[in-house]
Amino acid sequence: MSAREAIFQCRIVLSDDDDINPVHLCEEIQAYLNSSTDYLEENTDEYANAKVIGYNFKYDKFTPFIAQEEY
Repeated sequence: MSAREAIFQCRIVLSDDDDINPVHLCEEIQAYLNSSTDYLEENTDEYANAKVIGYNFKYDKFTPFIAQEEY
């Protein structure tokens, strides 16, 4: 099995006084990946954690997300 890439995007609503730190969001996503996903590295028998390799922070149109529970 070879590694593959996925793109995850979400829309966040915030007030004019709030800031979003995209680096911190990447760190939190990486923490989630470390706890729950891995992949078989290409040309080896070794497993590695999935990893965040970049981000794109912009304003765009997105599909609505409706939370299934309170977090």
